This record gives sequence, structure tokens and C-alpha cells, in this order.
Amino acid sequence: MLLKMLAFELRYFLRQPSFYVCSLLFFLLSFAMTMSDNLPLWGSNVHLNGPFVNAFVQVVALNFVLFAVVNFVASSSLRNDTENMLELVYTKPFNKQAYTLGHFLGSFVVTAVVMLFVPLGVFAGSAFGVMLGWSPAELLGEQHLSHYLQPYLVLALPTLFVIAVFCHVAALRFRTMMAVYIAAVILFLTYSTLSVYFEEPSVRVWAALLDPFGYGAFADVTRYWTTVEKNELLLPFSSYLLYNRVLWLAVAGVVFALLGLKSGYQSQGKDKKRPGVSQSMRKRAQQALANNISVRVQSINTRSQFMMRTRFEFAQVLMSPAFLILATITLFMLIAPLLAPGVSYGVSNWPLTQTMVPLIQGAMGVLMVIVLVYYSAEVVWRERNSKFGDIIDSYPAHNLVFWGSKLTAVTAVLVMLYVVGMALTISYQLIKGHFNIELGQYLFRLGYLTLVPLFMTTVLAFFFQVISPNKYVGMVLFIVYYAVSLILNNYGFSHNMYDFAGSPAAPYSDLNTYGHFLNAVHWYNVYWLGMTLALAALGYGLWHRGPQQSLLARIRLLSYNLGSKGQVLAACGLVMFVASGAWIYHNTRILNEFHTKDDIQALQVQYEKQLGQYKEAPVPMLTKVDIAADIYPQRRRIEAQADITFTNPTEQVIERFLVSKPQYSEQWQVQLEGGALGEKIDDLNTWWFEFEKPLQPGEVRQGTLTVVRAHQGFKDSGFDTSLVENGTFINNAELLPVFGYRLDYQLWDRNERRKRDLPELERANDLEDSRYYGQNFFGANVGFIDFSATVSTDIDQFAIAPGYLQSEQVDEERGRRTYRYEMDAPMVDFYNIMSARLEVKKERYKGINIEVYYHRDHPWNVDTMIQSTKDSIDYFTKEFGPYQHKQLRILEFPGYRGFAQSFANTVPYSERIGFITDLRDPDDINLPYYVTAHEVAHQWWGHQVGAANVQGSAVISETLSQYSALQVMAEKYGEQKLRKFLKYELDRYLQGRTMESYREMPLYRSENQQYLHYRKGSVVMMAVADRLGDKRTNTALRHFLQEFKYQTNPYPTTLDLLRHLKAQANEQEQAFIDDQFKRITLYELALEDVVVSETNEQSGKFKVTLSIDAKKVYANGEGVETEEPMQQLVDIGLFHFDPEQLSANDSVIYLQKHELVSGANTLELYVDERPSFAGVDPLIKLVDRDSANNVKKL
Repeated sequence: MLLKMLAFELRYFLRQPSFYVCSLLFFLLSFAMTMSDNLPLWGSNVHLNGPFVNAFVQVVALNFVLFAVVNFVASSSLRNDTENMLELVYTKPFNKQAYTLGHFLGSFVVTAVVMLFVPLGVFAGSAFGVMLGWSPAELLGEQHLSHYLQPYLVLALPTLFVIAVFCHVAALRFRTMMAVYIAAVILFLTYSTLSVYFEEPSVRVWAALLDPFGYGAFADVTRYWTTVEKNELLLPFSSYLLYNRVLWLAVAGVVFALLGLKSGYQSQGKDKKRPGVSQSMRKRAQQALANNISVRVQSINTRSQFMMRTRFEFAQVLMSPAFLILATITLFMLIAPLLAPGVSYGVSNWPLTQTMVPLIQGAMGVLMVIVLVYYSAEVVWRERNSKFGDIIDSYPAHNLVFWGSKLTAVTAVLVMLYVVGMALTISYQLIKGHFNIELGQYLFRLGYLTLVPLFMTTVLAFFFQVISPNKYVGMVLFIVYYAVSLILNNYGFSHNMYDFAGSPAAPYSDLNTYGHFLNAVHWYNVYWLGMTLALAALGYGLWHRGPQQSLLARIRLLSYNLGSKGQVLAACGLVMFVASGAWIYHNTRILNEFHTKDDIQALQVQYEKQLGQYKEAPVPMLTKVDIAADIYPQRRRIEAQADITFTNPTEQVIERFLVSKPQYSEQWQVQLEGGALGEKIDDLNTWWFEFEKPLQPGEVRQGTLTVVRAHQGFKDSGFDTSLVENGTFINNAELLPVFGYRLDYQLWDRNERRKRDLPELERANDLEDSRYYGQNFFGANVGFIDFSATVSTDIDQFAIAPGYLQSEQVDEERGRRTYRYEMDAPMVDFYNIMSARLEVKKERYKGINIEVYYHRDHPWNVDTMIQSTKDSIDYFTKEFGPYQHKQLRILEFPGYRGFAQSFANTVPYSERIGFITDLRDPDDINLPYYVTAHEVAHQWWGHQVGAANVQGSAVISETLSQYSALQVMAEKYGEQKLRKFLKYELDRYLQGRTMESYREMPLYRSENQQYLHYRKGSVVMMAVADRLGDKRTNTALRHFLQEFKYQTNPYPTTLDLLRHLKAQANEQEQAFIDDQFKRITLYELALEDVVVSETNEQSGKFKVTLSIDAKKVYANGEGVETEEPMQQLVDIGLFHFDPEQLSANDSVIYLQKHELVSGANTLELYVDERPSFAGVDPLIKLVDRDSANNVKKL
């Protein structure tokens, strides 16, 4: 029986179109993901046919395989029910368990065969992509069958079995398709919920273990794989990947053994009594029959029918168990991210409404698509699936009643689920002590910006159902549309006019609310509502009514079914669609520019090929700037004129140089003494400026730069977030013309360069190339300038620029306020202009004016920022030298951009990364304190000491600022508290190197690689300070600063920095410094075993024996590792508490350095107290690839 049923199921499904459709879809999915490098999900140098990409693509495909499993497994398990054959089949004498098992195995094998088309698609996509030139040949590695089959066997097949078992059991137990859907959705949402924690170091192990899809375990074992490892290593079937697979296979096996073999038919039993009829009920029925019964004929109009039918449809949905389950799942989906650690060092923000709304949208987005697809199918096909379709269709009711009521019911479901989400987040806000609940923002962003597009998408889903022969085809059509839309977006169809119900983003900021973004959203909504209206009319006209008719037959009756009103409605929708589309086209492509990714890359290639020869051409340098800028916030307009003094800093004569026009500035002029602006160079946004009389070396001249930055119409994407109604923040490189060749105009994507036969770019000038020692890392022609600014704005806003306020004038009649700023000493030619309505808090500290400008609703961390500024100035002045200014201002700007930036005595600071941080948990990293200290440190590292325009320049500005900020934090909170911060930094460095697009460099040669000079730099500098001691490290930095303070020719390099560090070190310490800076050094330290015993009762001491395995490797830029002998001093610690949770006041039992060598090490320690935790390098001072095994609980 088992083999017969298995063979029957295979024959059955191999005759079904759904098998071939699903196989084709999975083949196309994997083919599309690997046929081009336009989806850089795994790093730009990873082989498209390698083991890592195969595994990654199969994990992605598992997100979609749910639909295949539901189709095949549920079809098999419920076929007897849907065909009304259940009772008849189970009257036969056969082994029911073998029969059920055969059903299951047949559908499972078919699903497994469908999944085999994924690795087949990877094979074909990677090969054809290279053959057709869509991917560079370097991305196709050697073909190995194991690269395709091993991920399939380890990841795909076990996950398929788990999903199949739960869907099969749900079908047998509840005998409804809805139960199968719910089982599949619960599995998917379990994965989605756990994915929130995959990047959180403290809990991601548990998330990896519990993920039913295996993605978390896959991500955990490959988290730190370099490019070489991704190209060569098969998945290690060990650690948490092994545990995850075994756990879920065991769970699925137990569930199947207990519930999966039970008979699909359960007899009612002969001994079960039917409920009897009471005497009172019988009497009432007889009385009713004896009475005369009259029938009242009442005319029911379409409106009444529609309302009645809508109530019925809504009740059918709302009161169903499915809706209750979905509402519960919605709550669950929201609770997980609400309770998840914050994305920045695990620190959360205050639960402002502006952060709650995106959380709802993100957590519920996928679920809402699933809901609308499922309910669209269910409500459209309910009557026909229940065999009542012809009866219901015979009712004297308009098609609009059925179509409209069902559409209204599904829309109501979506509304209700978002109401549930909104209620939960509001409750969370109140529980967390935030009482400024902005209901208007909730309603507008969830209602208009979210539900309106969802409603339009629901109409599209209804349309697919109406034109389909059954609900499953309708679902597949929608899924195909959705997948194709996602893929086409990466192939030149990124304009929102191609994306049904799509519109430009409308980000929200408390400072600027919706700003100028809504105008574009309104027009796109009109555009897509026109198409939605037409689709709704078509869906209504093609509605199934009466006996089943083909689509072609219904199309012939379309005009009749629509009637004159329907045709007018459809025509109005199309007119609305075309007219608004024409207006959108005029705004986004005529008044403004729209470029696809390919367009931009083509321009970059043209720029480099045409002008690359002038990369090293000499360019004038500014030495004085006096800028007058009139800001008109409501009109989003700036009129600026900068009077400049410039010179030729090179030893070459300058006859002409390149000038690029600032963005959004059709009116602009460059008027320099002795020359004129020439013709535009093609479409490259670049002009030649030609001197009639060449500019001689050292010659000084005057000039004027004039710019009007203004906006017309709206754009499809790439909105100007620098110039807004409240919170304008723009720097000189954005506002004014830029002189010289633009490196940022080049094509940097390595694979795109390969496809276009461009030579590989060097990201930075070579460290030893002294030709660039006279150039600042800000830019080849950036030096120190004398600066002054006159800035005017609306009367209710502050206008701020670097410098000291000289005057403030108010023009009540014009509604303008004008400020004059002047610097008392030269500063780097890097400055900003800002205008906003803000509150201000001021303090004077040791002769320095400290000011924080903040939004009135964000007062929480202002005092923290001021205290950090004070502590930073104190520490840096004591250790490195005096602060060069008499003021320091921190300015909040809208959260459209998420960074802080340090200009001369002025620090603009995004509202998202400090002002709204919730600091009530004392165990959290004090993020505003750290960021403020880092930005204040730039007043020394970057402003007092620059860096030459060569490799390693960012180490001098960013790594030293990171180190300085961490020392301030250590002074404030204690060294032990830094462990949590350094663990995040180490994790981000190790992850960053896995996505390296060119090659990893040693730290001292960092080529603007943020994972190096920020993340690794933090760990390395703290390790050097730990080895040398704070005193010697700071002495080296002070001497370094004193040597190069305000020096411009030459600027310092990391060679100079290392020279000063080594001057404070002995021979062993110098070798350690070289290991950290000049090599890519990785450690593998593992605390294998710890034994604690009492020496004797009299002494009261404890003997602690530690077994430690140690290893040191050097890696090259591609990640190839070579083991090196290790003889290294490493911290060994014994603690009462987990080192990750230590505070400055916690008692550390023992923390000393011991020398460890390669291989096994045994240490014996004697302490007065029994430890609870032991660790090797417990405070994260070395770059250890797996710091999780450094600490043991005893």
C-alpha cells in the first residue's frame, strides 16, 4: 500500500500544471539572483556558483517554498475531503497508516524535486550571466557538484521536511485549508521574528538554534567568512547548524509519529447519542405551524443589499478563527521587535510615534501581503468552493453588491489588523512612560501612506482572482507579479511609475514633519488610484456569475456587464491614470532628472574615460571665504555668494581646471580674477574654467562664487534632505561649486568596472608616496581658510555657521533674521550652514561657551551631551593639549540622515542617534555621551591635526577620535563597562571584512574602510593602550599632535603616528604594535576547561586550573590565513559576575596578564575567593574571531 500510494501521488502531481509552474518559478528565482551581480547580497568578489551563494540562494528560496508545500502537501492530505470521497475511501479494507504515509511521502518527494530546481537555476544563471556579459568572468569559479548538493541536503531538505510535516498534520487534524495556511504562516513568522535577533551578539545563538528555516544557523556559522572562505568552504555540519537541524528534525519526527499517521477519517461511533428534541421545543414548533403565516414583500434596493452583504462578509472574516489567529500573530510580530535590543550598540530610543509607525510597517508588511492574498482568494471563491455559487448567483442582486462587499470586507480586515498593531504600540509607549501619543501621525501614516496602497494592491489581487480559473492560480499570479516587480526594480525599472501602488518615500521627522515629500506621494496616489479604478471596473465586469464561464467568454460580455456607468468609471480611471502620469513624468523627468542605476554608471564611466587624465592636474586652493547666504526655508531656496581668496599651492602653472556645478542649482556663477567659465563638458555636470593669464605657483587672486539652490516640481527619488523647511543643514561641498576632478563621480563598483573593461581603481594613494603628503585628506585642494559668514533666515529660526556671533539683526517687516559669524583663527575649508526652529541650552565652562540646540520635544539627553562635552574637553586638554576655540555648539538636525559631523567648534547631530536615545537603563551603553565625545575629539584629530591624502588618513581622524572617546567613557564609567562596546566593535569589524569589495588592508593602510578605522580601530587602540598603559599611549599622541599641529606641508601619515607610538614602547611592545597595525592579525583563544578546588581549609584559598587553547594567524587581503607562532601576553580573569555585565563597582577577583603560546596552555591560579566566571581576554582586547568561547561559567 505504501509504495502504491507513493507511486500514485508522484504520477498525480507530475500530471499537474502546478508542478511545472512551481518548478519554473523556483528555477527563475535562482536564475535571476545569480545571472548578474546587481544583487550584491554576499559581497562583490564571491563566486556566483560557489558553495556560499548556493546556500544563500536556497535559504532565500525557502521563504517561497511555503507556497509549494501548501499546494502539494495540503492537496494530497485534503484531496478526499475536497472531492467528497472521504467516507467512500475509508470503507475499503487497507492499512490506513501506510495509506496516509504514502500520501505524505508522495507530496514531500514532489516538493523536494521542485526545490532541486533552485541549485539548477544557480548553475544556469551563473553560467549564462558570464556568457552574456551580465557578470564578470572572475565571478564564475570551478564547478563542483558538492557546491550545489551539500546546501540542498543540509539546509533545504530538512526545512522542507519540517514544513511538510506541520502542514500535513494541520490538514489531518483540522480538515481545512485554513489550518494549513496558519501552520505555514506560523512557521514563517517564527523565522521572521527570530531574524530580528540574528545580528544581536548576546542572543543570536538562541535565535539560530530555534529558527525552523535554518537561516539563523547558516548565518551564524558563516558570519565571519571571508571571500576566500565563501568561495571554497562547504557548510560545516557542526556547531549550531548541526544542533538546529537535529532539533527541528527531531521535533518534526515526533509530531509526525504522534499525529501524522492518524487516519484521515474518524467514525462518529455507534454509541454516540444524538441530541434529543425537548417537549417545549416541539410544542412551539406545532404552534407556529398552526398559525397563519403571512409573507410581506419588501423592495430591497442595491444599497441595502450592499450593506447587508458587507456585514455578512465582514462577520464571516472577523468572527472566523483565522482572523483571531492572524490578530494574535500580528501582536506576536510586533512584540518581538519592541522587545529586541536597539540597533546601535544594543541601545533603544524613546518610543516616539515617529519610530513606532515604521516599526508597525516593517513588522506587518509581509504579513499584510499574505493576508490580502489569502483573503482575496477566500472571499472571492467562498460560494463556489462550498458548492453554493449557483444558488447565491441566482439572487436578484447586482454584481456590485458581491464585488464591493467582498472588497470592503478584506479592506476591513487590513484596517482591523493595523488597529491591533496601533493599539499595541500605543500601550507600549504608555508602559515605557512616553505619553505624547500622536494619534494624528498614526492615522495619517498608517491610513493614508500605508493602507491606501494596500487597498490598491487588494484590488489588484481581486482582479487576479477574477480572471483565474481557481483561487490557487490567482494566488500564483499575484506571487509572480510580486517577484517580477522585485527583480525588474534591479534592471532599469526602478521608477515608481512602474511599481503598482508605489510612490516616493515620505520620511517623517519631528523637526520637519513630512516636509516637502508629500506632494509627490499625493500625485502618485492619484496616478495609481486611476489604475485601481480601472482594474476595479474590469474586475466587476468580469465577475463570475452563474454557471462557470471561461475568461474569454466573460471578456465578450464585458461591455454588457459594465454598462454605461461602468464604462464611464473605467474611462475616468484611465484618464486619471494617464493625466496624472503625464504630470508625474513632467515633474520627474523634465523639471527634474531621473537616472536609473545603469544611466548613472554609464555617466560615471564616461566621466572617468573622458576626464580621468586630469585627476592629478593642479587646482587652486581657497585661503579665505566670506559667504553671504540667504535661506528661505518655506520656499526651500538658498541664495549664496562667497567672496573668496585663492592661490596656487603647487609648483605647476594652472591654465585651466575642472569645475562641477552644485546639485539643484540652475543659477550659478564662478567669477575668478583673470579667467572665465568655459563650455559644459557633455552631460557630466562639469565645466572648464580657463585663465586668460595662467595662475602662477604661490600667486594669490580674488573671486566670487554665486549659487541659487532651488527646487521645482517633485522628484521620483533622491530628494534633497539638506534644504528643508525646518532643519536645513548643508556643507560647503554641497552648496558651492567644487574645483578639480571628482573622485566621487567615478564608478567604484569593482564588478561593474570589470564588465566595462575598466582598470581596477586604487581607493587611496599609496602610503609611501610622498607626492601626496602636501594634500589634505579632505581633498587635494583643501587647506586652512580665514572664514566669515553672514546668514539670514526666517524670523522664527536660528541660522548658524562656524565662528563667533558678531551681530544679530531682525527685520520684522520682511520677517527675516540675519546673523554675522567670524572665526578668529584659520580653520579647515570644511564648514556648514544651518537653519532651524530650535530650543537652546547654554552653559559656560572654563571660559568655553557650550550650547546645545535641540527640538522642543527632545530634551532628554541635552544635559548628557553637555556633560560629555565638559568631560571630553577636560580629558583631551590634559592629555593632548588645549582646545583651540572659545565655544562648542551641538545642533540637532532632522533624522533623514543618521550621523553626526564635526566642523570647527560646531557639531551638527542627527535626531536619530542621540537626542531620542533612551538612557534609563544604566546597563546600556551611553550612546549620546560616546558620540558627543567622539565628535569633540575631532576638534583635535582632524581640525588641529590633519592627515595626508594617502592610505591610513582616516586612522588619524577617526581611529584616534574613537580611542579618545573610549578613554573619556572609561574615565566616566570604568574600563570594565567598555567590554560591551568593544564586543560590538569587534563583531562589526569581523562582519565588515566578509563584505570587502576589494581587499582588506592592514589598519595603518585603511583605504576609507569604515569597518577598519572605526570598528577595528577601537579594539586595536584600546589593546595598544592596555599594553603600553594610558600614560605612555597618551604621551605618544601628545607628541604626535605637537609635531603636526596645524602643519600643512607635509601633513602627517600613519607612519608618523606609529613612529611616536613605538618611541614609547620596548622591543616586544613594538612587535605587538606592528601586529595590530601593520598586519591583519587574528587570534583564536578558547577556554577549554576550568577546575576550581580548595587548597586546604586553613588557608581558605582556591586553586583555579585553566586549560586554554591559543592560536595566532596572519591573513592577507583576500582572507587567506597563515598560522604564526604565538607568544603573547593575554589577560586572564576570574570574576564573581559575567564579564559582559560588569560595572565599575563590581569586584574583579583576578585580572592579570599571562604569556600564552600556540597550542594547549595550562595555568594554575590561587585566589582568596571562589570565582563564578573565568575568562581568557575577557574584556575584548584582542581581535578574536570567536570571543564567545573565551568565558566560562563555573
